[in-house]
Amino acid sequence: MADVALVRKRVKSAIDQARRDQAERRERVTEVTRAYEVFLNTAAIPVFRMFANILKAEALNFEVMTPSGGVRLQSERHRDDAIEMELDTTADPPQPLVTITRVRGSRVVQSERSIKGGNPLVQLTEDDVIEMLLEELRPWLV
Repeated sequence: MADVALVRKRVKSAIDQARRDQAERRERVTEVTRAYEVFLNTAAIPVFRMFANILKAEALNFEVMTPSGGVRLQSERHRDDAIEMELDTTADPPQPLVTITRVRGSRVVQSERSIKGGNPLVQLTEDDVIEMLLEELRPWLV
């Protein structure tokens, strides 16, 4: 039978390590959240607005909503048809998550994806947002 003192020592060590890991994760989340706010305001929101203006000029009415911590491009015809981006803090490291919602008759189909594979937030650019929007808007462009 295992010695209680040794098991207790291992449990305490595991608890301490878990606390250190959690503290480090909180720091990473805080750093990424700051970087995401900059990315959102300097790249994502302007690109989403540019797309909304271009689509309106092509008689495809979309509007941009900017809920706290995210951006949403939604159809004015069917409010549930939308592409939304927000920070997924449950991932490690946290990264922008894109949620695509499409209405098909009475069904609502929802999918999620990252902007560009598993690229870290600091490597994402306006072009990555443009490419993602072009891919995901394709079903609505016909």
